[in-house]
Amino acid sequence: MTKARDKKINELLEQAPKLPGIYIMKGGKGEILYIGKAKVLYNRVRSYFQKSVHLAPRTRILVPKIEDIRFLTTKTEQEALILESNFIKKHQPRYNVLLKDDKHYPYLRLTTQETYPRLEVVRRVKKDGATYFGPYTMVREVRETIRLIYKIFPLRQSSDPLDGTPKRRPCLNFQMGRCLAPCAGEVAPPDYQKVVEEVSRFLKGKNNDLIDRLKEKMNQASDEMRYEEAGVFRDKIEAVKTVLDKQKIISTSLVNQDVIACHRDRGLAVVQVLIIRNGKMVAEKSFKMQNADEADAETIGSFLKQYYLEEPMIPQEILLSTVVADADLIEQWLTDKRGNRVHVETPVRGQKRDLVRMAEENARFAVRAELDKGDVATRSLEELQETLGLRNFPRVIEGFDISNTMGQQAVGSMVRFEHARPEKNEYRRFKIKTVEGIDDYAMLSEVLTRRYMRLIDEELPLPDLVLIDGGKGHLNTAFKVLEALDIEHRVDLACIAKGKFRRDVETDEVFLPGRDQPAWFKDNSPSRFLLQRVRDESHRFAIEFHRKLRGKSSLASPLESIPGVGKKRRLALLKHFGSLEAIKQATEEEIAKAPGIPGPLASKIAKNI
Repeated sequence: MTKARDKKINELLEQAPKLPGIYIMKGGKGEILYIGKAKVLYNRVRSYFQKSVHLAPRTRILVPKIEDIRFLTTKTEQEALILESNFIKKHQPRYNVLLKDDKHYPYLRLTTQETYPRLEVVRRVKKDGATYFGPYTMVREVRETIRLIYKIFPLRQSSDPLDGTPKRRPCLNFQMGRCLAPCAGEVAPPDYQKVVEEVSRFLKGKNNDLIDRLKEKMNQASDEMRYEEAGVFRDKIEAVKTVLDKQKIISTSLVNQDVIACHRDRGLAVVQVLIIRNGKMVAEKSFKMQNADEADAETIGSFLKQYYLEEPMIPQEILLSTVVADADLIEQWLTDKRGNRVHVETPVRGQKRDLVRMAEENARFAVRAELDKGDVATRSLEELQETLGLRNFPRVIEGFDISNTMGQQAVGSMVRFEHARPEKNEYRRFKIKTVEGIDDYAMLSEVLTRRYMRLIDEELPLPDLVLIDGGKGHLNTAFKVLEALDIEHRVDLACIAKGKFRRDVETDEVFLPGRDQPAWFKDNSPSRFLLQRVRDESHRFAIEFHRKLRGKSSLASPLESIPGVGKKRRLALLKHFGSLEAIKQATEEEIAKAPGIPGPLASKIAKNI
């Protein structure tokens, strides 16, 4: 810690507001390291730099890296909590506990804001007047639910905007009794609304009421000797009972609850959420947490703020496995967000504690499942290190490939695997900038140089193994780049090439610098399969990018590349001549007669097109 840095930090601490708000800690290059909130910013920020205070391990690593602190004040601590959640979501600071699996689970959207509502699957919930149901953890669940709804209720399946005006003749669903044909004006909005209300009851889990109503209609139809109609109601009752049989009552309170627990083992933390609606467990979700190396209370507290920031379905009760800081503040925030009272509690006995135990057991199971996968990955990586004689344990592998068509639209790709799993957020694409014509080696050299010069300049960690899709020539090119950057002793290097039979992956060969013969792998070797996965993924990623650029190029007009010809002039020329081919055949004088085209520009167009 330099004196200049210490002086600057002390000045920032003195300037810290004695108000609620958030603080943003930054590193030497302006990168955001940590975001926190405080009731009194002045007191909270100073606590990081008091030597007598016992700091958590992650915080001890953080503090020496802080070079700047920014403050944003708010009127209340609750506003600070919301702002903190938004900023963490946006910036993903390195030293915050982060919700790693930020999945967007599917919801069912009933468009109740329309005259004739319909049902659709969405991934995001909006404040648009529609009614949302979910979340569903599996798309299969959603499809099964929709199939059942269309079987039981005559809800329309079309997506047209309808206002009661007939648009077309009734479709086959109307003939089969599975739709009331609002698109043909066959049903009035009040009658259709009764169907929508029943669908809503079904999706809310109020199926006992629905069965009673269906039985009443069945009996009435039977009494009036409308036996075919009674049979339809009977089949609907059976379908609803099938759903009821799958939903077991696990809470006699019959309120909506989220039950949240955390479990950690060997550096992995998972937060489990059990979703209970009307006393029935309708779904469960698990989330891996990043940087969760502290107590469960901090992990769950961070999870609550990030998870409920965008979660629209906030229940009446949230049961936690441990007491968290700011529980009262979070409770008030969620109450305001929901519009009704939300209770956040940590039960110690009774049925609610049993529910928390169930969530804890599910969290333990999720961690074990993840670690089992990791154990298999570790064994394959250990085998890879032994087989290739690598200096480093290959926890991080970066794979590269080049794609072009006769030197045109040349691109490079980089994929990243961590612990034998793809990290797609870390994938990178490169447009080749310095190479003309067909020269794969020069293109590879450019891509590798750009990638690793950036990591070196930004002092970011290097991968353990670099894998090139290609043969010995590509390998030698890559080695020269690493040597020029003086990192060849810090990073292992290999290439994977097609063997004697290009379509047979069993003949793929793996080469290392300084070795004439390919590495030998055991039959069905998981480490060899891993290298092939990295190679195939980098190839797929490069081809995908190349095809995208090639498609854009084929759709581009030659006029777009001529300086002075914008969208309006391009349209004016096409309107005047009728086609691009006619413009190509026109003389300079003829082009100059087009509206808005001066003589010098006409000359430029004639020469370049």
